[in-house]
Amino acid sequence: MTTTVKSAKSTKPAIRRTQEDRSAATRARLLEAAIDSLHTRGYAATTTMVVCEESGVSRGAMLHQFPSKVDLMLYVVKVVYEEDIALYQKALGPLADARERLLAFPKVAWEVLRRPAAVAALEVLQGSRSDPELSARLKPLQKEIEQDSFRQAGAIIGAANGRTSAAATRLFVWALRGLSVARVLTNEPAEIDESIELLRQMLTAALDAEVLQVPGETGRPKKKRSSR
Repeated sequence: MTTTVKSAKSTKPAIRRTQEDRSAATRARLLEAAIDSLHTRGYAATTTMVVCEESGVSRGAMLHQFPSKVDLMLYVVKVVYEEDIALYQKALGPLADARERLLAFPKVAWEVLRRPAAVAALEVLQGSRSDPELSARLKPLQKEIEQDSFRQAGAIIGAANGRTSAAATRLFVWALRGLSVARVLTNEPAEIDESIELLRQMLTAALDAEVLQVPGETGRPKKKRSSR
């Protein structure tokens, strides 16, 4: 006689995603598609239709999350900045010495700002020049991001003068953003990488000349110039 053994049914209840989880998943897909399109196509060619097609999200679902292209672009800038800060903290946080953190900043920032997501955010910033609505709504967000970046950089570029710290942060970040664009356009990316080492050497010179000061180095004796 043949005995049929029935498999026991699982009594574990199926886990259903909440509406919040579904919305987060949709935003993540749209974000990924937007970043990829911005990086490969540029701002002008990154339309909402392109993002929908690349993400597999219906237009209606996208409009529910982001009513316009500008809303999506602002979200890209905000999320990418948050990712930037997390990467800086991960790379520079373990370095106990302030001078060491400062001198490591160019290389770390280069790795952060040349990645596709950062280039995509830069495309949005550049696109605001020809998009009045984006420009008007981006300016307050960019101001907020810049002010926060100065606070975040305080532990890295710990100049005694707050204005110097802000100026140095702005100089280094935008110089590196420009180099990230140059690296995409050049046939010799290694030559762009050499500029990062030069920037580190310039930082060293600025510290030695006390143009910049980090915590604990105020009043550090300057190197004597050789007399002729």
